[in-house]
Amino acid sequence: MWKKIIFILALFILSVTAFDPPVENVIKALRSICTEKFLDDQCPYAIAYDIATQLTSQWYDHDGRYGLWSNILAKIWWQSGVGLWALAEFFNTMEGRATDKLYLATRWAAIETAKNRNNYVFTEYTDDQAWWANGALRLEQYIRSTGDATVELLKAAQIVINDNLKHETETCGGGIYWYHGFLRPFRTAKTTISNVLTMFTMATMFSFTHDATLLHGGIHGGAIDIYNWLLTSGLLNAQTGDQKDTLDTAHDNCTLVGGSLTYEYGVLVQALIALENATGHAQYISDAMIFIQNAIKKFTQNNIIYEKCDQTNTCQGDQLAFRGVFYQGLGRLYERTKDDRIANVIEASYLAMLSRKIGNHYPLSLINDNNNFTGYDQIIVTFGDLNLASAMIKVYKNKYVTSESKPNIDLAIHGLLPFDTTQQGLTGCVCVDDGCPREHEAQCFNNSGHKEPTNRDNWKSKISAILVAPGHQMMLFKSKGAGRSDWLQNSLWYVGDDFNKNIDAIDIDY
Repeated sequence: MWKKIIFILALFILSVTAFDPPVENVIKALRSICTEKFLDDQCPYAIAYDIATQLTSQWYDHDGRYGLWSNILAKIWWQSGVGLWALAEFFNTMEGRATDKLYLATRWAAIETAKNRNNYVFTEYTDDQAWWANGALRLEQYIRSTGDATVELLKAAQIVINDNLKHETETCGGGIYWYHGFLRPFRTAKTTISNVLTMFTMATMFSFTHDATLLHGGIHGGAIDIYNWLLTSGLLNAQTGDQKDTLDTAHDNCTLVGGSLTYEYGVLVQALIALENATGHAQYISDAMIFIQNAIKKFTQNNIIYEKCDQTNTCQGDQLAFRGVFYQGLGRLYERTKDDRIANVIEASYLAMLSRKIGNHYPLSLINDNNNFTGYDQIIVTFGDLNLASAMIKVYKNKYVTSESKPNIDLAIHGLLPFDTTQQGLTGCVCVDDGCPREHEAQCFNNSGHKEPTNRDNWKSKISAILVAPGHQMMLFKSKGAGRSDWLQNSLWYVGDDFNKNIDAIDIDY
């Protein structure tokens, strides 16, 4: 039986009081999930949620035209791809409806970015677009887990794969170039990061399409071929776990240059997990463990992750993004192996992050007092903080949860979902704050489930966008109840004139 419920920002808030804001209620509820260790303000579910909401609240103009977090063309373009990926990992890790609003807003933003930026093929760097592609595929994995699916995200990821493979050549035995523009000094580099990112994209895409050429034997080879080339070229050493950053192909000399970087390890181990998923060959996980053990030796101090720039308190920009990707790789590999050495690093680093938090800001460094929160650095480091909190959730689930204490997020939040009340006496809004499509306005509703009186104004004068959450439908009633429209389908933005004329009431099924 259909029930009229409080209409919310596409996300169905069931109970709200004027004295206790809904967002705060959700955070408090998530804190209550942790009952064995990491209680209250240390609970990783609440910390991850807090960080994710901070990130989505900083989207520039709530659109995807400039990399989500920037109003300057391509200013932090590739890092925004890392941010999308971090949010997608968070959704996959939380496993509960507390993330519904953030998920739907992120889904919309990822698709809009693909539409506005040529399916992520936007710069002349093959790694830039591969960050976005992997974020899109990880988000699609979450979308599929809800019983939904998109076409746009898979399409964009495949276009990135196709474009990256255009820049694979037989020079030095294979490999994808990092850059293909007009700056000649950069055009000779075949980097580890461009190749492991592409390898990961292809191996993950295989899980959706089961196209065997994504793994091996296509025109340009597949993910397995890329990995084998990385090994034979010397960029990777699966016996020692060492990495080199770049193969310089100038004059066909094939010279290895540069040392290991944290983000290369973070992506590599995830790519190897994807290859093991695709092939069933356990050797890929064995290789991943060798690489991660070497990385832990190189990039931890008392089990706390650091970059070399931390020692001089000079980390900024790219270096801040690097460590965040490493956190993500640690979390994914721990999830697969349940290795205590990895868990110890995640746990120690997570506690260091919390101990250095100042107000609402999380630290730029885990081993010193670098808390100079300025500009894009603050946003970039927060991507990594979200990855670290998500990794800690994975550890918490395995190490500190028993069958009796297994958390139930949906039960804990008691149906509450976050939104911001914008008008006194109204209990829910469509398209408010985070996730509202560019240039579309919000509309608030009272607790009858109907929108406020229109005074003969048509629907369009009151609202220009609606979002419907997964597993739900929305019924629009025509003016004065004299009939009804069709059900709006779930998990989509509805914008424009298709539904908004002469409508003055809404019901939601629950």
